[in-house]
Amino acid sequence: MAGQQGKTIAIVGGGFSGSLLAFHLLNRCAPQDRILLIERNRRFGLGLAYSTGNSNHLLNVRAGNMSAISERPSHFVEWLRNLPAEELAQLAEPPGPTGFVPRGLFGRYIQHLLGDRIWREGRSRQLDLVTDEAVALHRRDRGWEIELAMGRKIAVDEAVLAIGNFPPAGSTPGYHGDPWDTNTFAGLGPDRAVLTLGTGLTMIDTVISLLDRGHRGPIYALSRRGLLPRVHLRTQGGALPAPWVFEEPPRGTSLVRLVQLVRATCKEAEAQGRGWRVVIDGLRPHTQRLWQELSLQERARFLRHLRPWWDAHRHRTAPQILERILEARDSGQLRLLAGRITAKDRRPSAFAVTVAPRGGQIPLSLTVDRIIDCSGPRTDCTKIDQSLLRQLLREGQIRPDPLRLGIEVEPDGAVVGRNGKTASDLFAIGPITKGTFWEIVAVPDIRVTCERLAERLIPVQAAQVTARAS
Repeated sequence: MAGQQGKTIAIVGGGFSGSLLAFHLLNRCAPQDRILLIERNRRFGLGLAYSTGNSNHLLNVRAGNMSAISERPSHFVEWLRNLPAEELAQLAEPPGPTGFVPRGLFGRYIQHLLGDRIWREGRSRQLDLVTDEAVALHRRDRGWEIELAMGRKIAVDEAVLAIGNFPPAGSTPGYHGDPWDTNTFAGLGPDRAVLTLGTGLTMIDTVISLLDRGHRGPIYALSRRGLLPRVHLRTQGGALPAPWVFEEPPRGTSLVRLVQLVRATCKEAEAQGRGWRVVIDGLRPHTQRLWQELSLQERARFLRHLRPWWDAHRHRTAPQILERILEARDSGQLRLLAGRITAKDRRPSAFAVTVAPRGGQIPLSLTVDRIIDCSGPRTDCTKIDQSLLRQLLREGQIRPDPLRLGIEVEPDGAVVGRNGKTASDLFAIGPITKGTFWEIVAVPDIRVTCERLAERLIPVQAAQVTARAS
């Protein structure tokens, strides 16, 4: 199928990662190439993170760092400034590089990028938006045959798994495994008690949603250490804070030495009046390499001991959002708990929950109307009830990474099968590749990965790419 007649590439998953990859592939492909973007939902480009309709669910990255195009870092800000005047008037502040805007706007931005390529540039012959679910990938003599839920089968040269985060756990009466489900707050009285499992960014979104609904009852947020995400500092003058530049690239061969380096550098940055945040941001260009340099044992130690601290400092929240969270905490409505659940009993209209606080304190008894799991997406692909994953695992086309953070891939995104052999025509991007990249959920990281994979799949001269992307 490839050659003079072009190649056909299927992207399974039309959320943020898949849609952004499709955009970059369209910048590179020849007229005879064909891109299939397969998504079971009708709304391409959004995914879970950017499909929220709550305008108080803000990006946790400044707008100036959210461009989909590396060569045009202000592209997203420029798009925001071109919104209709009535929409601009609804924003809390004029759009600029240092601001935090509603996440739903970023989803629309990605949709605009694709739509611009399809309709304004007439790329509809090169990109097919397939509204269906891929339920199986069958190996052919050359390439793959994709089986869709509606019965259609499509032959392609190469396939990319961009299925996003694995689906959340199921729900039972009073317990909601998916905090984004529209039924999560259904029937919840404004004075009833709520317990969230997790104290990270998903908990913050959940609490903001509760506050927006006028919830007055107590909210308990429980995690192993009870850590809140740290906050982005407000900026002066509208310029993005300059990240720390390391004199020598940090090395990841020893976790202890790496932690010592980060702590010492943060102390130096604080002494200079720049603060620790610039150091964490300065690590971003190095993080994937540092992770890959660590041994498997060192990665496991990081996950066991340091991950909560890293997440709290690395994945920060907007100042105006944390102000509302701290206000709820200081008023006593929101209570942060560090510990674990030791007993949970379902009663006719509530749960009786026993929490063992961290540090061996006296157990705490809670009575809550609803439990909402905000601990983050599941990562063990062997425990996910999804047709495509089950089929690929069963036939050995994919395998879990050693730490069960997703599926195993090479640094270029090529999928590793059960026998350890690397596929030449099956790739993966996004959160399911976390075991290889670790930092692969934020837009700047996914953007670079999509650009590199697009170059791997359709190599063309840089001059051609620049001309097409302009």
